[in-house]
Amino acid sequence: MAMNTTTKKNKTKTLGLIAVILFLILALMSMLLFFNERPSNEDVSSASDYHHIEYNGKKYDYNSSIVSILFMGIDSTDPEQMGQADAMQLVLLNREEESIQVIALSRDIMTDIHLFDVEHNDLGWDKQHLGLAYAYGDSPKNGAMLTSQAVSKLLYDVPVVHFAAMDLSILPELQNVVGELQVTVPNDSLVEVDPTWTKGSVVTLNADNVESFVRTRDTEQDFSNTDRMERQKAYIGAYVQKIKEMLTNDFDNTVQLLYNVCKDMTTNITLDDIQSFSSMLLSYSYDSNSDFYTLQGENKTGELHDEFEVDQEALQKLVVELFYEEEN
Repeated sequence: MAMNTTTKKNKTKTLGLIAVILFLILALMSMLLFFNERPSNEDVSSASDYHHIEYNGKKYDYNSSIVSILFMGIDSTDPEQMGQADAMQLVLLNREEESIQVIALSRDIMTDIHLFDVEHNDLGWDKQHLGLAYAYGDSPKNGAMLTSQAVSKLLYDVPVVHFAAMDLSILPELQNVVGELQVTVPNDSLVEVDPTWTKGSVVTLNADNVESFVRTRDTEQDFSNTDRMERQKAYIGAYVQKIKEMLTNDFDNTVQLLYNVCKDMTTNITLDDIQSFSSMLLSYSYDSNSDFYTLQGENKTGELHDEFEVDQEALQKLVVELFYEEEN
């Protein structure tokens, strides 16, 4: 009997550690990847009450089995300086279907965010870049909460409960976990930075050059974030593959390396949350092609920065598909 108890404890500990690894990989994805006024379309009703809606003449109930986690990558190296959310991903754990979906959110999305002045007096809501929502917080945690609220408002008020944010100071630390990394370059967007970084070439990344690869873009070129996101996607694939190899070869040491990064995250995810999510993350299905979503819309050249106007009709359809169940 004692042997069974020990085995159970070890299994629980292992699940928790693996969950930490998976959360870190998801957080890395959020660091690297990626409202209009409410539409008058009558297909969606009661926007302020997400529990029950009507869409295309049918009634829907919010799927309460959904667990949402917003991951943010912050473009700052100093936790005391409020940067912007350079990249965001909303991860959905569907407990009913035992599946995982990921919604990538561009920093350029034009939507309602909550504004505050330098003394943090409330200035109300206004249409701005989604990535700016974080910068209006008076602390990293407050900024993450404001971003979560803006994402919720964008998605017709569905709840965004959990969040985790990482700033750029963690990027070299994450790179050092895997050491040198071989990545295939997906486009020619960095040939002026390094002439060897041409489309199709295999490059070696390390703590010294990883930021150039995953963050550099020509801000004078319209919509340069698109090419950058392609590079980030390539980097993530290589990084995850390397982590899997390291876990196979030296599980305990790899776990320790990744666990050390956790202390630098800004999050409301508790250790108890990680334990409860661990079995979901380990057993739920996920297909990077069918379960990964980007919002449809149109890139526009703004007065100062690129802007992305979301296709509200397509967004309505996606929200209903991912967050709702038709009434019986």
